[in-house]
Amino acid sequence: MASTSAAAEFYASFQAAKADITTALGTDPTRAGARLTALRAELAAALPTLPAYDQRSLELQVRELEAALKAVREKERPKAKFAFKRAGASKPAPPAPPPAPAAPTTPPPAPAAQATTYTLSSRANARLTAADYAPHTESYTLTLSSLSRCVVDLRASAHLTSLHAHDLRECVVLAPVLGGSAMLSGLTRCVLLLGAQQFRLHASSETAVFLHVGSLPVIEGCSAVFFGPHPAREGGQYAQVQDFDWVRAGKSPHFSVLADAGALGGLVDAEAGADAGAIVDQVLAAVRPAA
Repeated sequence: MASTSAAAEFYASFQAAKADITTALGTDPTRAGARLTALRAELAAALPTLPAYDQRSLELQVRELEAALKAVREKERPKAKFAFKRAGASKPAPPAPPPAPAAPTTPPPAPAAQATTYTLSSRANARLTAADYAPHTESYTLTLSSLSRCVVDLRASAHLTSLHAHDLRECVVLAPVLGGSAMLSGLTRCVLLLGAQQFRLHASSETAVFLHVGSLPVIEGCSAVFFGPHPAREGGQYAQVQDFDWVRAGKSPHFSVLADAGALGGLVDAEAGADAGAIVDQVLAAVRPAA
């Protein structure tokens, strides 16, 4: 099984490298090409640590960079200079070769789907929705970073397929059921309500997750994490949590499964317009075991 921490670290380094390459395309295409070659090699090495959807998404982003680099190089290629032909006796043109047989017509390959990534970062005491990052009309990935006491309501984001987050403190995140993965790290005192095909949580604490997931959810480097069912989705594997830090027999002490959390999930859902800190305080007070 892939390491959540390794996947989260690679995603952060990938985005930094992508930004560096994008800048270099306009100033130093040679350096952009070298960095892009290195990034493709890094992606190939990191593939075993990434969820399947993110493998496809990052591969498409590398292809977009390669296409942009090719366009820059084509634009900078010098045009052939015009030259006068030396006068002299003209030679008879060789006979034209017989026409080649017509090749069978094959349709052009369908263009690859374009992966788009948006980011919401460095906000505090705010209510954020899809309108804050002008979402694309096609499938896209969203990254949340450096948010404090924010309510992030993404439930109307029909084309959101993958969610990444790091460095969130006292935030409430409401997301639709994603067709891809949710890869989250560095969450402190947060409340999450979402669905995903894959769920990974790294280096987080005092966080309640109301989840519908199609595969085993994974945590690593976490403590005081509470998992409950999604209030609007029955079934799923939210209770089958895999803790990478707990290899001994018996239940991991780093997380708890809530026997009946549907009402709490509904509370979070209904009060999404309230202050994020107040929601977090209310939910965590309810899910913590009595002293």
